[in-house]
Amino acid sequence: MTQFLLQCIALLTLSIASFGQLVRIKIVNPEGLKGRKAILLTREKGFAATVHSLKLGQDSVNLQMEKDLVPNLYQMQVSQLKGSLFFFLEPGIRIQLDTTDLSKSAVSNSKSNAEWQIFWQNIQKPSDDRLKVYTAGEALARKKAQADSIDYWHGLQALERLDLQTKTSAFILEHRDSFVSLYLLKINWYAFKSQGLFEKLDPILARHRTYKFLKEKNKGSS
Repeated sequence: MTQFLLQCIALLTLSIASFGQLVRIKIVNPEGLKGRKAILLTREKGFAATVHSLKLGQDSVNLQMEKDLVPNLYQMQVSQLKGSLFFFLEPGIRIQLDTTDLSKSAVSNSKSNAEWQIFWQNIQKPSDDRLKVYTAGEALARKKAQADSIDYWHGLQALERLDLQTKTSAFILEHRDSFVSLYLLKINWYAFKSQGLFEKLDPILARHRTYKFLKEKNKGSS
């Protein structure tokens, strides 16, 4: 009987460990936002899946997550509040919610999020802004049936995408121990798989599920 009980306890412990871990984060809610619904979604190119739904209230929030999935990029949305917040979720982060535009909320106590902001502000956002101008130029040229102008704007878009890839690759090489780099390599895998970037990542990232996924992908492409 005692042996059976010990086996049951061991099985229960294993089940809990395989399910995940409690990730504690701090969300500072201004009084006007308490009681509203917030959702956290994972972010991939062209895809979002709801991961957690929570009611804003207490500052400390415990999220049950599989331990090899964080840090990773997430999106937060709050009911009846403008904007979305994109941030790298990891244990111990602190989010100070903005009451007028969620995208202006401040995230602190997070190494990954600080690195994400460097990439976003210096590389991704400027590229997105330029691409919007080039896309609008092409749309106007198409409306006016100006073939040469269409080719011009389309060419600028192609050059911009290539420039973004070059700068993203350089960021990864400059931040080899960053989970942000791991995320960027995953979403740009087919563009970067022949550059040998995976082998240059710091092995400290090996615990993450994305690293294991890319390791298998890398074997298949070698």
